[in-house]
Amino acid sequence: MGKDYDPRDEKQLPIVTRWLDLTAWLLETTARIPRQWRHSLAHRLDEEALQVLLLLTEAAYRRRKMEVLREVNLRLTRLRMLLEVAHQVRAVSPGAHERAVLAVDEVGRMLGGWMKEVAAREK
Repeated sequence: MGKDYDPRDEKQLPIVTRWLDLTAWLLETTARIPRQWRHSLAHRLDEEALQVLLLLTEAAYRRRKMEVLREVNLRLTRLRMLLEVAHQVRAVSPGAHERAVLAVDEVGRMLGGWMKEVAAREK
């Protein structure tokens, strides 16, 4: 990649930019999860967030996007469940939980709009 590469310009999709910011913040947050939850919970949170980022990037380049967008939707649901578990076992602070849930919900709404647009085009 050249020095002019900026991952935030990935087809200039706001959803990718928003998720990139959330992923960076989430990785910093999960690094502070207590040791007893780090391997199981933190690892899975990180993995789901990174997979969503990769899938969003893939969808930006695919001609037929719906299958990839459905996978993103499933991964967002998994992430919501993992965030709830992290909150219940007090692995993350209430503030971090709220911030993450609000951001995931925002991206979920953006994804829903993208999926409607794609569904209309791919008929």
